[in-house]
Amino acid sequence: MKKCLIVLCSLLLIAGTLQAETVRLDPVVVTATRTGTPLSQVASSVTVITAEEIEAKQQPLVVDLLRSVPGITVSRSGGTGGVVSIFMRGTDNKHTLILVNGIELNDPSAVGAAANLTNMTTDNIERIEVVRGAQSVLYGSDAIGGVINIITKKGTGQPIGYVSVEGGSYNTWQEQAGISAGSDSSHFSLAISNSSSDGFSAANKNDGNTEKDGYKNTSISFNGGADLSEQFELNFGFQYATADYDYDATTDANNSQQTDELGSQIHGILHLFDNRWRLKLGATYTSIGRDDDNESWGTSNFEGTKTKLEMQNTLQLDSNNILVFGAENETEQAENSYGQDAEATNNAIFLEDQLALGNFITTIGARYDNHEEFGGKTTWKIAPSYTFVATGTRVKGSLGTGFKAPTLYELYDPFNGNENLEAEQSLSYDIGIEQSLFSHRLIFDITWFKNDIEDYIEWVSTGGWSGIYQNGGDITTQGLETSVQIYPSDLFDLNLSYTYTDTEDTNGDSLLKRPRHKGNLSLNLYPDDEKQITLNLLYVGEQDDISETLDDYILVNLAGSHQITPNIKGFIRVDNLFDEEYEEVAGYGTAGLSAYAGIKLTF
Repeated sequence: MKKCLIVLCSLLLIAGTLQAETVRLDPVVVTATRTGTPLSQVASSVTVITAEEIEAKQQPLVVDLLRSVPGITVSRSGGTGGVVSIFMRGTDNKHTLILVNGIELNDPSAVGAAANLTNMTTDNIERIEVVRGAQSVLYGSDAIGGVINIITKKGTGQPIGYVSVEGGSYNTWQEQAGISAGSDSSHFSLAISNSSSDGFSAANKNDGNTEKDGYKNTSISFNGGADLSEQFELNFGFQYATADYDYDATTDANNSQQTDELGSQIHGILHLFDNRWRLKLGATYTSIGRDDDNESWGTSNFEGTKTKLEMQNTLQLDSNNILVFGAENETEQAENSYGQDAEATNNAIFLEDQLALGNFITTIGARYDNHEEFGGKTTWKIAPSYTFVATGTRVKGSLGTGFKAPTLYELYDPFNGNENLEAEQSLSYDIGIEQSLFSHRLIFDITWFKNDIEDYIEWVSTGGWSGIYQNGGDITTQGLETSVQIYPSDLFDLNLSYTYTDTEDTNGDSLLKRPRHKGNLSLNLYPDDEKQITLNLLYVGEQDDISETLDDYILVNLAGSHQITPNIKGFIRVDNLFDEEYEEVAGYGTAGLSAYAGIKLTF
């Protein structure tokens, strides 16, 4: 820690002596407001992972990119393919909504209807937008903690293709290929990837487990669209992944699971009155199937589908005022081999007004959901910000409510279900200060947040393995998110973040798998135009699990690339550089020191 502080102070001194000749770009994000908005005008806490950052870190899975995001803790049960849980601002895994180009990936057949990001690859991704805090006004249920929107690439210009291959530790191999193109009136992007690994024991090897648990994954991503007239455009896209992996409990076992995940969408946009009114009509369909072969309780299967019809109007009332309003119809279905066959429909309307009055910008919104099981629910949110131009200081905050509908599993499971469940309700608020210096070469950001959740749904034992889902007590999560971004020269840049999270249930106990302390350091070096080196350091503090307290740990990952020719690029990556032994879930193993190398051909 002392060394990190010395490095940081040195870089701050360097930054203070530089002539800031280059103004950094203000990225446009869509998730926070459902319309393209410059990040500097968004009051919600947002992190954008760019395509450049994805390529620099070389992590093949989205979940491993999210570990460095402030306010997010990731846990995986074993190696690649194991169940992934994402805890945003201390809320549950089921409180984070996962989208791909707006397609909801949360699994209706899962216990909490949470998404399992374990199979989502990073190829063909343009950026990932992470919006923290309750987002129910725009996205309904599942978004008490926040939203993660994975946005894939759009083809531009002449056709461009690529193929790449990577190999490394645990007999891991990944092959990728893609092609994209675009013009003023049409675009498409297609990517295919295949990966396999012998893996390591999902159950911790330190407990005497030695059996390797392998993994295979094939993924396809497509994004395309065309302007059918001057006023109308049509877009279509899908994501598909099929995976097979072996898994353990906390001891070696011959268990395996096969999953098939499909998310698809089609939407048209009508541009009216010189594009001052944009009417979007769309449909999305998600299907997630899981076939489980467990040596303890046999074979089982789960199938969840979600169909959504949506309408969104975006009205540019004037240069300072944008009104967004629309309606949704969503039907979830879930069935499994234990006799569950359930369906539920939710209808919603929403309204949001974005208003800019000089340096004061605010977003105000409300939503009404009508769920056929628990009835109506109204949510609201206000998110203002004010910029002091003279000092480069921006004060921002948000205050809003959210809800989490009881899932089909919690309502109708033959053994544990409870049809009398009510929706969870939340009140979320945060306030922060962002300070920019030297033409955005140095940016500080600190945000305090709190989330109060009532009528929390939990499984309550009625004796032995029997139990029922009930609305229990309340939970509270609060803390601080801080970040420092430093861009002192074209030779390197540095990003640091620290998150403090305090959680408490009705009994005053901390929630499981939520560390109080988490920090990240990312350093990018650019020796010349053809080379890049990226160092990432992740610190995760000790955290409680079901049977024990897990020790804190530090992971160091190193990646490098070299543009050998204009069309050939070589890359190498070393994960867990110092072979740290740690657990993310009690009893489950994690990868040790591992190295990977590959080559990419562009044509």
